[in-house]
Amino acid sequence: MDACSAIGRRLRIMVSTRVGSAARCDESRKEARHLLATVMAPFVSLDVGELDELVTWLRPVVCKAGELLVKTDALMRDLVLIREGLVRVYAIQPDGRQVNLRFLAAPNVAVSMTSLIQRTAAEEWIEAVTPLTGYRVSHEDLMRSERYERFMRLLAEQHYLSMERRVRMLQIPFARGRYAFFAAHVQPAIVAGMPDYHVASYLGVTPETLSRARRKLDVAT
Repeated sequence: MDACSAIGRRLRIMVSTRVGSAARCDESRKEARHLLATVMAPFVSLDVGELDELVTWLRPVVCKAGELLVKTDALMRDLVLIREGLVRVYAIQPDGRQVNLRFLAAPNVAVSMTSLIQRTAAEEWIEAVTPLTGYRVSHEDLMRSERYERFMRLLAEQHYLSMERRVRMLQIPFARGRYAFFAAHVQPAIVAGMPDYHVASYLGVTPETLSRARRKLDVAT
């Protein structure tokens, strides 16, 4: 191969690499825009210009199963937009027991609401239960958007209703009834994919009790 041919080949590889990189970047941008629109759609309506601006504030995040998104005693500075994966929000009791408070499945937003609103240290832990992909976006950046106040108000309402549902569920005296209530009020992906020991913690029962309750429900149906 002569020198000119070699140089030409290298140039074609460089151009191909750059084109491929640009295509991947464009695809990633479209993916981020779609996730952002999907997550915010129940709360606010965004036009194309607003979405394009918000997308520039997103930072990709990849977590392994068991990795923490938020630690207790840490100030919540970001919202995490969940593209894929399951998340649990839990508290640790004085005796060391972990008590699950909420579950999240994609597409959704993971955030310690009290920490974000009051600007105080988080009082709960947020953990990826399965491998997770998504985006972080700064609370400070989002405050520049005119729609953010309404978004946060409605997200806070959703957070409150989620906690209220768990309180109502805990008033049900039998594990079978608690599990039936749980299965009827959470996303199907959570019912199908959340490990039983995490569900048992959320329901306030032992894994063995949950297993018996599910068998009884299966027999009944």
